[in-house]
Amino acid sequence: MTKKRLLQNNIMLLTEPVAGVKTAAIGFWFSIGSRREQPGEFGITHFTEHLLFKGTATKNTHDIACTFDRIGGYVNAFTEREDVCVYCIIPAQKAAVQSALRTLCDMAYGAVFPPDEFERERAVVQNEIAASADDPESSALDVVALAVWPGQDISRSITGTVRDVAALTREQVAAWYREYFVRGELTVAAAGGITEEELAAELELMPARVPPVCYPAARHYDGTSRWQPGTSFFASRFRQMQVFELYPVAVPVSERDSYVMAVFNALVGDTMSSRLFESLREKHGCCYTVFSFFTFYEDAAVWCAYASCDKERLAELCALLSQEIRLLESDGITENEIEAAKEHLCGEELMSGEDMEYLMKRLQRNYSMGFPLRGTDEIIAAIRSVSREELAALARRLLAQKDRAFVVYGAHLPARTKKAVLAAQGVPQKKC
Repeated sequence: MTKKRLLQNNIMLLTEPVAGVKTAAIGFWFSIGSRREQPGEFGITHFTEHLLFKGTATKNTHDIACTFDRIGGYVNAFTEREDVCVYCIIPAQKAAVQSALRTLCDMAYGAVFPPDEFERERAVVQNEIAASADDPESSALDVVALAVWPGQDISRSITGTVRDVAALTREQVAAWYREYFVRGELTVAAAGGITEEELAAELELMPARVPPVCYPAARHYDGTSRWQPGTSFFASRFRQMQVFELYPVAVPVSERDSYVMAVFNALVGDTMSSRLFESLREKHGCCYTVFSFFTFYEDAAVWCAYASCDKERLAELCALLSQEIRLLESDGITENEIEAAKEHLCGEELMSGEDMEYLMKRLQRNYSMGFPLRGTDEIIAAIRSVSREELAALARRLLAQKDRAFVVYGAHLPARTKKAVLAAQGVPQKKC
């Protein structure tokens, strides 16, 4: 049974004990991401996340690694636009859980940023940024965010640039850590062979923090993110063409709408039998990769259909992609498609019920969106209850042509190819 408990020191604890499993996942979620950064701070949150592993008052970087290695566990972290997560997957033995939890607490409260480790990790982060720039998909996603949310915090690079990271000082990072990691909001989510009481007993030994926001009523951002529709072309040194058709989603998203959106996305582009995969890849053979996805932020959300292809097939792919999406409105969605999408999602949920990392992240996702913390059976029942009428209503709301953004990223295109793409879209071209 899932539980939510606000501890005396203002840590929010989310738990989902799972009987009979021999593993556990524990995640420390800090309510700080790249969106909060100002000029002179770009990249500081991601850099701080790296430095959490580089030593505390009681453990050096080797000690931290050995804590998890010696129990056969795994520890990692990631930074996003709105939060940082440090998490571990460990055996669900009392001693292992206690050791891992104490180490995560040490990282959350006692990181010391040794000067030699600070400079070494600066170089590591700069190498990561350079590697990301060589990754066409990663580069494209950064460009897409800038295209649809130009000049706004929501589209800012998570890592910053190599130059941004070079300018950050140890004193600056330490102050950021104290403000947002030591004293800021913290949610601890855990799933698997754990109990709420054993986690609470350890966590309540930690110093007090600022109270968490009350989702969904209270938020960290002012809700003024501005969506930019239109068609954009971005030239890069990569040969492959990447195509994104995007639509803004009204926020806040209700729990009910989240299930409708999941079914919609599954039948449109999230499976091998989805419309986009069957048409663009299987029937026409004009791409290798094609899928769709939703992305949610506190004050904005987006649905995206994505495909990649050779430059020679670009105009054809763009026309087919937009045609398939328009057919969702004009021809509607069949009961067979809906049933297949529902069963796919239900099967995924059943299998994911044995994945403790997934369950831990699901707890945090539902909490951060203001949803009840539901178990697998409740979620499956909600998915199966989604109706054709709800899906049709979502398609009408979502796929408004006036709000559509279309982004093409890849090799330099001649004017005639751009004109062919624009003709298929019927949307004015933006300068870029």
